[in-house]
Amino acid sequence: MALSTYDLSLWEISRRALKSEKLKFSFDKRTKIDIQKLSNSISDSAPSIIIDVKKDVEGIKNQIMIFNDEKMIGVISKKEPKEIDCIWIPSSTKKFWEDFERRVLHLVEAGYPGCMGCGGPGKDDEWDEEENRIEFRKERN
Repeated sequence: MALSTYDLSLWEISRRALKSEKLKFSFDKRTKIDIQKLSNSISDSAPSIIIDVKKDVEGIKNQIMIFNDEKMIGVISKKEPKEIDCIWIPSSTKKFWEDFERRVLHLVEAGYPGCMGCGGPGKDDEWDEEENRIEFRKERN
């Protein structure tokens, strides 16, 4: 069974987040995201993974921006970003966050990023953000 564009994007942003050293999430203060819960869960499952997780609640409404050391690696928003070097996922923030937490913890429990073959679907393929966006645009029309 082929995975949806959303699922492949979710796998990719989850892997990138776990490979980050200084992970930051920027979102509007009304967005219900528990960064500390995610950070604690990662630490509990894999104490060797050290990620400096920060939040910035001055973000844009209905959007989550994910950064690694101040470089944007992902945007969860209905509006497509201009930057092509970050993953765009046009999803509601609530749905994304629930799926993201589950996916990240699944990867951590499997031993990612230090394991062989546990990175999930698409791990061996080079990420093509332009193709990803084309697929998302098709799905929206």
